[in-house]
Order: sequence, then C-alpha cells, then structure tokens
Amino acid sequence: MYLEPGRPDLGYLRHLFFAGLSDWGSETFKYYMAELDDDGKPVRWLFDSVVPEYQLPSGNYLGADVNIGTTMSGEGNFYAVPTPTPAHKKDWDTVLDLYFAKGGELDQLDEQVGALAKVIGEPPHPRNVVIVMPYPSPQLCKFGELDGRKLNFSVLGQNLAKASEDRLEALLWYAGEVARRWEEKPYRWLNLLGFYWPFETVYRSWDIDDHWVLKHLRPEVKALGLKMTWIPFWASWNVHLLDDYESYYFDAAFLQSNHLFYKNIKGVGEAARAAEARHAGVEMEFYIEQEHHFDPVVAREKMERFRRYLDGGVDYGYMKNSACAWFLGGGVMPKLHQSSDPTDRETYRDIVAFIHGEYEKKGG
Repeated sequence: MYLEPGRPDLGYLRHLFFAGLSDWGSETFKYYMAELDDDGKPVRWLFDSVVPEYQLPSGNYLGADVNIGTTMSGEGNFYAVPTPTPAHKKDWDTVLDLYFAKGGELDQLDEQVGALAKVIGEPPHPRNVVIVMPYPSPQLCKFGELDGRKLNFSVLGQNLAKASEDRLEALLWYAGEVARRWEEKPYRWLNLLGFYWPFETVYRSWDIDDHWVLKHLRPEVKALGLKMTWIPFWASWNVHLLDDYESYYFDAAFLQSNHLFYKNIKGVGEAARAAEARHAGVEMEFYIEQEHHFDPVVAREKMERFRRYLDGGVDYGYMKNSACAWFLGGGVMPKLHQSSDPTDRETYRDIVAFIHGEYEKKGG
C-alpha cells in the first residue's frame, strides 16, 4: 500500500513540492499554490505542501553532497562528492534568519495563500511547510559553539560515538529553534509539518553513522509535534531501507524512480511497485534548464520521459492512491503556464489534472 494521501497526522499532505530560489516570491508562489486559467486567474487550490530551499550567502552547503559534474545523470558527467564547504553554526543561524525574516519568503507565502483564499475560497487545510534539516557534515571538525561548548562532527581527535553525539546535539538545537521561531510568527494559513532529511540515503561507515543520529533524532522531533520526511534515490540499498523506515527514522518517505535522469532506467513501474510494497509515496520529477529548454531534442525527450511519470500514475495507481512529492526544477510551473508553446501549456494542464486526480493517459 502506498503512503496514503490526505492523512490527518501528516497535515492532510497530498502533493509536496520543492521550492528553489527561482520559485520564491509572492508572484511566483501562486503558480504552485493554485491552478490558474489561461488568463492567470486562480480557480482551484493546487499543491498543499512545500519544502522551501535556500542557498547560503556564504557559498557553503547545507546538504550532504554536491554534483561537481556538468550533467544531471550518472550516465553523463555527473560526479557527486561530499560537500566541499559544509555549513557551520553561523550558516545554520543564517538560514534560520532567512526562513523567519520579517517580510521574508514564509511571510510572503502566508500572504499569498491569504490573497488566493479571497478569490477561490479558503483552503480545506493550512498549507504545510517542511523545513530542510541541515546535514551535519562529518568533515566538519569546527562546527561552532552551542551553550559554550565547541562541537566537532568529525572523527578527528575523537571516536565515532562522540562525533555522532555532537552531530545530534546540533540537529536537536536546530529543530528546537525552528519550532520556537514558528510559534512566534502569526501565520494564518501555514502549518509547520516538520523536517526534510536532505541526504538521499542513510549512510554508515567507519567515520559516519547517520543511522544512529536519525534513530535518536526522530523521537525528539516527534516530541515537538513534528514529522520527519525523506526522499531516497532509486537504488537497491535505499529500497531495502524503506522496508522499515517508519519504525526507525521517518514518518513519510517518497521513492524517486530517476527515470528522468537515467536513460538506462526504462520507466517508472519498478520504483512505483517498490514504493507501494513499502508504504512509501512516489516522487514526480521534471525540470527545465534554460539552456536546454529550446533544444528540441533534449526538450522533447524530457517531455516524453515526464509523460511516463504522469501515465504511471494511472497505470500503477499512485495518482489517486499515493501522496506524491514533486521535484520541479527551474521554475517549471510559471514557465509552462506562461509559455507560447502548446506542448508546454498542455503539460501545465496535465500536471494540474494529475494533482486533482483527473489526468487521463493520451494516445501515442
């Protein structure tokens, strides 16, 4: 059975999207929060949940790894390495300030939902926000101070158990800060659902133990009334981890098929069946890179592959029976809606129909 859509304990989550920098701003939010007609008028609610992502002004990274290659696929020049400049305490403070700044993106999101509610009526439930949990890089021996104590995330000068304890301490502080700051904000239309774990696997080695950290982090997050979410990439090890993910680490997980990125992955069916067997949701994947968008070969192939995600929702039942996460890179929704290309506009309407459970497969 898939991860059920609309569960009250998960904030009635049905469709969760990742908002990168190109998606921020009150004028852009409306393309994700509401279905727009051809004239740009909102007519129905759309995505109900969002993961806001930031890039740090320092240039340091909140994630676990970074692609230093030039392609999105391991079949090309894709080269993932551990984050070369991991975020430290000052960066964690910065991203908290960005999230909760007066007039910042969360404030704008709340205002935009309120503005949409005046046109299409109040949403059935508050829109969920899922905050990215910074990855405590095991390469970072000088994270910074908490309560006057310097934290070391690495095994340099200490054993793995002590490094793991310091990593957990920092994560618990961050989770508590998010919960505290959220309570201080008068959000009318938003619900803090919880956190997103950014590493797309769960790693253990001689000098890293994410299993131990997550096992102890989750009950503390639960005590705050919040949830942990995860979206692993398609791999046999990650599928194995999904077997018991609800017993150990996460409250909600969505499996990537990665069909959009790897030519050798022929479709979405195998991943869909694996997700269904493990009570996980499905991730939908589509992105537009400006330099590729006007290349008809690349654009056409990308559209064809994304069509299999949409069709798979009908073939494998996840359109109606599963909560879905959406990786939509490059400002997809406004670009598709504003495009003069009939194929782009049709894709926009198909995404909308899928979210409402109304999508029908097309011939060809």
